[in-house]
Amino acid sequence: MNAKSNDAVSASYLENDGMLPDVLTPSRRERAVNVHVETNILEPVSHQYTSTGGGVTRFVLPAKGVLNAPAAALCFEMVNGEAAGAGTDSRLSYHPTVGGVAMIKRITVRCGGQILSRVDECALYNMIKGTFKSQQYRENVLDVRHASSNGLYTKILPNPAGSAAQAGFTLGEGLVGYHQLTNPDLDQSNCYGDFITDQANVKHGKARNKLLRNFNQRGTGPEIAIRLADIIPFFERNQLPLLGMAQVEIECEWAKGPDAATQYDDINTMPVVVDNPTTGGIGATTGHNIGFAAPPFLSLDYLHYDDSEQAKIIQGIQQGQYTFNFTEVVVTKGINPEYTGGAATSGPVESNHILGMMGKEVKNIYVVKNWDVNSVQGAAEKDNQYAGCFTHRNDQLWDLKSANVHKELYNWIINNERMYDKDVTLGALQQHYLSACETNWQCLPGQMDTHDFNQDVVSVLGNTQDAGTVDNTNAASGITQRYLGGNAHVIGLNLDKYNEMGNARGNGTRISSAPIQFRYQVEKAHTGVAGTERRAAINLTFFIEHRRSLIINSLGVSVSDI
Repeated sequence: MNAKSNDAVSASYLENDGMLPDVLTPSRRERAVNVHVETNILEPVSHQYTSTGGGVTRFVLPAKGVLNAPAAALCFEMVNGEAAGAGTDSRLSYHPTVGGVAMIKRITVRCGGQILSRVDECALYNMIKGTFKSQQYRENVLDVRHASSNGLYTKILPNPAGSAAQAGFTLGEGLVGYHQLTNPDLDQSNCYGDFITDQANVKHGKARNKLLRNFNQRGTGPEIAIRLADIIPFFERNQLPLLGMAQVEIECEWAKGPDAATQYDDINTMPVVVDNPTTGGIGATTGHNIGFAAPPFLSLDYLHYDDSEQAKIIQGIQQGQYTFNFTEVVVTKGINPEYTGGAATSGPVESNHILGMMGKEVKNIYVVKNWDVNSVQGAAEKDNQYAGCFTHRNDQLWDLKSANVHKELYNWIINNERMYDKDVTLGALQQHYLSACETNWQCLPGQMDTHDFNQDVVSVLGNTQDAGTVDNTNAASGITQRYLGGNAHVIGLNLDKYNEMGNARGNGTRISSAPIQFRYQVEKAHTGVAGTERRAAINLTFFIEHRRSLIINSLGVSVSDI
């Protein structure tokens, strides 16, 4: 072989320079290629799970063909109860926002002992990324795959109470005479264009295809199918040449559920929820422990190309290298402390968070905020409602949400420079900066900016009886506002130069020796009045997306930040 051809073979195949072989990219082929698709149901090599302890499942992928990573899916079914005769049919439901993804605590991909990608707080990260998807995609695709409940209906009140003289269009806190948005798995209301029920009051039962069966009926409930590309950014745009790699393993760590003896009112987080939270006596019920109906499995597609194409792949690895640029996400946490001022006082509580990432090429940063409901003060405040919204303990969303907080402001310091000349306070501006991270932050009105929990703002979400009377406490009223209002308030920062360039090298912002800093301030209050206190600490979870490179060559597999 002459020198010129040697140089061509040993060249580094860079994805963003168009040099990665087209059979290893999910883009459209510019030539005809013969390929045989093998669909495989891959059973785990080990699996164990208990409700009180969680569990781990490990898969080993055979070294054959090219893995169609964007199509790989993790499948399983959960049941209520862990032994014969245990559990109650249809009392528990999958999480409304992320569905069965709430079961995944952490997922890791390894090759030859080298960690290729790891995603911590997987369900919370999926909540963020899923909200960038369109309402149609969430409702028609993700709800089918994950058994989540992202449906949306417009509730049109036919004759709001006390407003007949104004033809039913009275604005205000006491009577709501305009259209409201409702989640059909939270509210079924007898009104125009919505459900027709045989009762005058709003009902709250979820569809049966979202509900867990008891242990004896395992195998008959909804099966969750989670596309790995929806939870592992690396799988979104890359095809893995398994035929030329060391053993690839996928390890999934599962979130634990409650003990069977724990009452529902004493649970602060778990991966499932009750079907109807307004059912009388539901808070004192027990037996909410969960288990797998059967060991989970992976649905995988292996692409087998002609011998000549596979030989080119092997040759490229043995005499050169393949470089896959991808997005990795790092999770770190912080806390905004508890307010310690005296009774009948209020004041700002500041916190400064050092996030590091020196030398990394950072793309996006997301901040999730949730009140600490496990501390002494947090437990005292956990049932608080602001304008009818459960932003503390929320027994339908649990901690897979991000709470809107009264009078908050923030700023970033990147490479020793403040990102904004003035601290960000306006909710609309916060949503603008967050939407710059991807196409658009597509939450419902009243979920992001509540104008410090102005009732007229959050009343865009359903909170009325069928007659139109506002009521944020009784079972006869809509509960969409209670559980969804003010609970999609994520802080975001986009550090990409051009979103369209994706994972191209240099598209993100390279962090110098000075770490990233996040400065955060909240006005808290010691009111002395039950239900209105805002003294508890706030837990902050940071998701930092940065570019990495997977390098495959004759020496094996390595991951680089360069």
